[in-house]
Amino acid sequence: MQIDESRYLGARLRGDTVLTDSQGKDFAVGEMFGKPVILLLSYYGCDGTCPSMNAELARVLAKVQRFKIGEDYRVLTASFDARDSDKTAAEFLEKTDSVPDSMRNGWRHAVIKDRNVKEFAGSVGFNFFWSDAAKAFLHPNVLVFLTPQGRVARYIYGTRMDAKTVELALTDADWERISESAAVFDIVTGACFSYNYTAGKYQLNYAFLIGVGSFLLGVSLMGFGLWVYGRRRAANA
Repeated sequence: MQIDESRYLGARLRGDTVLTDSQGKDFAVGEMFGKPVILLLSYYGCDGTCPSMNAELARVLAKVQRFKIGEDYRVLTASFDARDSDKTAAEFLEKTDSVPDSMRNGWRHAVIKDRNVKEFAGSVGFNFFWSDAAKAFLHPNVLVFLTPQGRVARYIYGTRMDAKTVELALTDADWERISESAAVFDIVTGACFSYNYTAGKYQLNYAFLIGVGSFLLGVSLMGFGLWVYGRRRAANA
C-alpha cells in the first residue's frame, strides 16, 4: 500500500473523470481545478479511519488561517469503493457530521460515476485491497495535494496532520496564486521550509538558511571592509 512518491509527484489527475456528489449532481474532476485541491480517498461504508480522517481534516482546516476553503482551495473526498453511491455519500456525511456547514461550499463528497476506481486512485499512486479477515478495505490514510492544473504536489499522511503542515503544503501546491497579496511571503516560506520524507512533515531548510546567512555575512564583511578602507583614505588625504 506504500505510495511511491518519487514516481507519482507531478502526475496529473484526469480532469475528464466524472463523479457524482452527495447531492446527486454529476461533475468532472477538472471543474475543481483552477485552485489547489486536497484529495482524500475514502470509502463510505468504513466505520474506522475514513470517518476519523474526514473529521480530523475538518478540525485542522478550521485552524488554517491564511487560506479559506472554497475561495483559495477546494477539498474532494472520493470513494474508492465501487459499491458506494451518492446515497451512501450523503449518509456518510449525515452519520459522521464531520464537515461543518461553513466548509460545504468548498468540500465535496463524491463517487466515481463509471466505477473505474482503480484507475482513478492509481493515477495518484493510491493502492487498496479488501481484507476478508478484517472485513474492511486496507489502504493508506493520506491527503493528496493537487496543483491548480491537477498535478500531485504533496502527500501528507493522516497521523501527521496539523494546520501548519497543511498551510505549507497548500503553498507548495500553488506557489503564488493562492493569495497574490502574500506572494512574497509564500516564496520565502517555500524556500525556508523543505519537506522531510522520512519524518513526513515540513522542517526548516537549514542548508538554505545557512547558505543565506553565510552570504549575508560575507556581503556585510565586504561592505565593512570597504567602509574602513574609505575612511582611511579620507583620513590620509
